Amino acid sequence: MSKIILYHNGPSTCSQKVRMILELKNISYESKIIDLLNGGQHDPEYVKLNPNHVVPTLITKDGVLTESSLINEYLEDTFPEIPARSTDPLKIHQMRLWAKYVDAYHPQCGAITYGIGMRNILLMKSKEELEVELENIPDPIKRNTRRDLIENGLDAPVVIEGIKQSRVFLDKLEFELSKSEWLFNDSFGIADAAALPYIIRLEQLALGELFNVSTRPNICDWYGKIKIMEIFTKAVTDFIPEQLISVLGKFGEDQKDQVISIMEKN
Repeated sequence: MSKIILYHNGPSTCSQKVRMILELKNISYESKIIDLLNGGQHDPEYVKLNPNHVVPTLITKDGVLTESSLINEYLEDTFPEIPARSTDPLKIHQMRLWAKYVDAYHPQCGAITYGIGMRNILLMKSKEELEVELENIPDPIKRNTRRDLIENGLDAPVVIEGIKQSRVFLDKLEFELSKSEWLFNDSFGIADAAALPYIIRLEQLALGELFNVSTRPNICDWYGKIKIMEIFTKAVTDFIPEQLISVLGKFGEDQKDQVISIMEKN
């Protein structure tokens, strides 16, 4: 088999989705870390591979693949020996609807991540460095949104909406897990990998009480089972920089009451 190369970032939600499926399927790959904090995603050589300036990017014998949900479908099609998707056409359809929904939720979680935690890290940069970082974002709408949430934090409309949609996401996940142990499959699969990084991120932002045994027990049970899987250690834990997570947790703890208050009002 030709070498597979994954360009990714440790804490990146989309990178985690793909690493979980790579590990589930026991697929070896060469790891290429992209330093998002220092603008590695804007490096001209990387942009040739991924013009959207995002991670992950997977290089295989078939070519260059982008977009985490589509990468995971490619991995299932190419390496079906350890399945990550049901053979039932209805469940496949449900899985794809779920992945589509999670992809739509992704910017909402991103807004919370930056509004609560990352803005405080970015604000440590000089105005000149920060401006370069913002101007490197190719999509003008995303660029203006990032500028707003960095400047205004929890007061930014996009962050408030992200908090509202996070409650919707959690409620939808709790409901789906009330019907089955795993999402649209008989074991951990693509749909679970799609949802997992956002639960991890909310926990990193000191919001784990939103899915504990008292608040959302189905998510709590599902997440607990995943965290003791070997693939979780290999795909998530081994790539999480403790210093960054410590910082996110501190900023999250400082603003937790305000975040939960916004959720409860909506």
